[in-house]
Amino acid sequence: MKAMILAAGLGERMRPLSGLLAKPVLPVLNRPLIHWTLERLRRAGVREVLINTHHLPRTVRRAAADVAASGVAISWSHEAEILGTGGGPRAVRRFFGDAPALLVNGDAWFDFDLRDLLRRHRESGARATLALRPNPDPLRYGPVVTGPRGLIRSLAGLPEPARGTVSLFTGIHILEPRILERLPPGPSDSVRQLYAPLVAEGGRLLGVRVRGAWYDFGVPSTYLASQMALLRGRGRNLVDPTARVERGARLRGAVVGARSRVAAEAVVRGSVLWDGVRVGAGAHVEGSVLASGVRIEAGERIVGQVLTARERRPL
Repeated sequence: MKAMILAAGLGERMRPLSGLLAKPVLPVLNRPLIHWTLERLRRAGVREVLINTHHLPRTVRRAAADVAASGVAISWSHEAEILGTGGGPRAVRRFFGDAPALLVNGDAWFDFDLRDLLRRHRESGARATLALRPNPDPLRYGPVVTGPRGLIRSLAGLPEPARGTVSLFTGIHILEPRILERLPPGPSDSVRQLYAPLVAEGGRLLGVRVRGAWYDFGVPSTYLASQMALLRGRGRNLVDPTARVERGARLRGAVVGARSRVAAEAVVRGSVLWDGVRVGAGAHVEGSVLASGVRIEAGERIVGQVLTARERRPL
């Protein structure tokens, strides 16, 4: 099976972090997010992946190069103009061939059984199969409504509101590549311009509620909260082997990146520190994200902040 990682977004809601790195390569538990994504694809038997880029493309290529020898062949499509979730795949239609293809949003962390999703897709005879999760907030996540057999009745109220089981779309889906030819060249949206018209015509569009973790890195606050949730299953802290935590420093729910240093008597709680961060003696960092190269002075107190070397914003 071939797959495409959609990595061309601007990441405007993730600023100031996305001013440094494209969202799909933000560090998650001290690894670029795209590393996790490629690992999941490889485990599912994917051997060819195409990645589209637009914003800070060099950061994406550099991160992907670190895992290029892992058994997954990577191709690239740079978009001078962002083509969207429909237009991006439409522009590379030839890459997919005619076998079912997997599309994955590059800004989410997930741990689903993708092989089972492919099996369900093939058995259903659907034109496309969307991986769904329970929807705790339909105002935030456009509701996907399915009927008793999982067939999708509406997406974000399109083609019209419907009743049934309400879920959210994870941005992970399998499709028959020929349906991309329904889209015109240029920018388009897969939900509004591809899937909703298919539903209106009575086409088989399947929704499968998947089991496993899924975290959407939409804004800095969810980026931090998601890592804290992931960290709970891996111990109280995650410290890179090259980082230095001095005697007397106290960590609780902390992710500390490569070559970072936390000085004596400093407290780091519920926070993510990227590489090369310095936290001075007696400083207090809580509920914050500190990007590469940030310096926290001795005794300084940082709570609920997103810091880069040049900018500071409330979380």
